[in-house]
Amino acid sequence: MRFAQVSRATVAVACAAVAGAVVGGLLLASPLAQWQGTSNEPASTELAVFAFETADGRELTLKTFSDKAVLLNLWATWCPPCRKEMPSLDRLQSLKGGADFEVVALSIDKAGSQQVQPFFEEIGIKRLEMYLDQPGVSMQALKIVGLPTTLLVGKDGRELARWVGPKEWDDPETVKEIEALLARSEGD
Repeated sequence: MRFAQVSRATVAVACAAVAGAVVGGLLLASPLAQWQGTSNEPASTELAVFAFETADGRELTLKTFSDKAVLLNLWATWCPPCRKEMPSLDRLQSLKGGADFEVVALSIDKAGSQQVQPFFEEIGIKRLEMYLDQPGVSMQALKIVGLPTTLLVGKDGRELARWVGPKEWDDPETVKEIEALLARSEGD
């Protein structure tokens, strides 16, 4: 019995085709907004429950903020784009924060407040509370693949939109986008 010889180029092309099919399937199976870095909102979905802490050690979940819309930003001090967008999150909290809306900037730094507090002081964060996820459970619970990632959570606790990557959160167009998403969710 004689086997046909297959060139290395043919094997390489076949492997590339299989890899392309696998990656394509993964992209189609994941929420589109996650890959595009925009607010192409996923279907309003209930979020996984996970615990995080305040700087003084109080344990919270997102349900702590019930009846309030939340802009949940996952970040770390070692992440350059996270560091860059943090002042705009602070300004957004100043602009919109209150009884109906809260910016929850959740740090995944392992050293917790010992690492985050000096950073907040260095860049002049005044309005954001310090929220800490030292065990790092939030990324897996929310199926987050990179930092920064920000979720808009409606008053009912459901995810309305997801942005991957940094953003100027207090930019007038961004504020309008957030307000429109919240208004649409409240009209449902």
